[in-house]
Amino acid sequence: MERSSATLPFGRHSADSRRATLLTCYMTGATEGKNLGIAGYSHDFVARLFGQMLERWGKVIPVPKPEENLEAAIRDARAQGLDPVHLSVLPFQDVCLARTAPNIVMPAWEFPDVPNYGFNDNPQNNWPATADRCDLVLVSGPFTEQALRKGNAKVPIRTVQVPTPDGYFLLPDWEPNQTKRVDCPAYVFPQPKAPLNAKLLLSQGYEFVASNLAAAGRRKRKPQLMPRYAGTSPLELSGVVYTSVFNPADGRKNWRDMLTGFLYALGDREDATLVLKLITKNARAVRKVVDYYRHRDIPHRCKVVVICDFLSEDQMCKLAEASTYYLQTTKAEGNCLPLMNFLAAGRPGISPDHSAMSDYFDESVGFVIESHPEPAAWPHQKRMPLRSTWGRLVWPSIVEQIRRSYHLAKDRPEQYAAMADRCRTKMHAWAGFEPVWQRLHSALEELVNGQLRRDDARAAVGSAAPLRRAA
Repeated sequence: MERSSATLPFGRHSADSRRATLLTCYMTGATEGKNLGIAGYSHDFVARLFGQMLERWGKVIPVPKPEENLEAAIRDARAQGLDPVHLSVLPFQDVCLARTAPNIVMPAWEFPDVPNYGFNDNPQNNWPATADRCDLVLVSGPFTEQALRKGNAKVPIRTVQVPTPDGYFLLPDWEPNQTKRVDCPAYVFPQPKAPLNAKLLLSQGYEFVASNLAAAGRRKRKPQLMPRYAGTSPLELSGVVYTSVFNPADGRKNWRDMLTGFLYALGDREDATLVLKLITKNARAVRKVVDYYRHRDIPHRCKVVVICDFLSEDQMCKLAEASTYYLQTTKAEGNCLPLMNFLAAGRPGISPDHSAMSDYFDESVGFVIESHPEPAAWPHQKRMPLRSTWGRLVWPSIVEQIRRSYHLAKDRPEQYAAMADRCRTKMHAWAGFEPVWQRLHSALEELVNGQLRRDDARAAVGSAAPLRRAA
């Protein structure tokens, strides 16, 4: 795929001076590194991407605390001669719908069934009913549309994928002999043991050292401390590098199976590295990952790297550039933006193909981990009844696909390069800024020109593309 042509900066694209989008989301501050890992944080990254794109259409006005400020923002926009619409990047249970302007909602959803009754004393948990109070729903692919139609939602639905930043498409291809640096601290395992300082021992005398060691043995053993960072110098990555980005407190991510599967698949390979980029600043969550790794006590020669600092978009691009593959063992995903980003960078995936990933991920762009539906609960329902399903992964398949991917990169570089090119091409068509902008623009113009109809043929149940998996 040609990678020399970047899209025009949004500010230079002519916009209609009358259009205005009032944008609402959780506004957690996650895009600036605040409150990482809390519920809904990823919606803010989606909102930022669409906010940049919407500047092509008209003025974008973020509205914090919409319950208090949305109607006033609508009045202010009209007083300025603007014609506002309200776009909310939120799940239906948390959206605040405008009374005096058209409502567009863009939810992310990871289950084949949507909530269809008002549990937790919140009538908006009835997703089809709440959706039908909107003027337009934007979804990232057929999986979410099919779930809403299965729930009998009648609202007009249009597919507008979350756009992938151009920077990923422009990254250079992975090279087998490359060594890349990412300017961030990290925990690196296994840690080399410090060499014995013979000169220090001689200067202190053996009896002095022995007495101190005996005294230390009599003292109460302290809890094991977290290991030190790799150092102040940039993290160096070489060989076959697998990267995964996730919040360790999110039960969907299933990172334990990923870690053990990797260690059993490539534990004897010194040139293999697993990078775990954690989306959290919670020390306990980080410690949980590190302790799980240590307590498994699996001997290995490969490296495991844990990054828990916030990385800027440029740093995330550097991490993708240093990687060979994107690896994940998640049970359910509403988008999986990191997988999309790494595919756009020409880094194939090792992943299941259930939930929303079935919209774009298959064996043409990576290695598919086998999975099967198992009962699951919607995560925001307090009683956690089993009303849907998610994907239960086959652990031996994790090991097998990791090994297959390693041998492709090591032994068949031409085939790896061909797969990498397919990743870029497919993701550009699916989530490149220009293709997505055309879909978004078309949907917005349909709305403001009164061309959307509730009896749209797309509203028929089962009209979405058939899915290969039920979870």
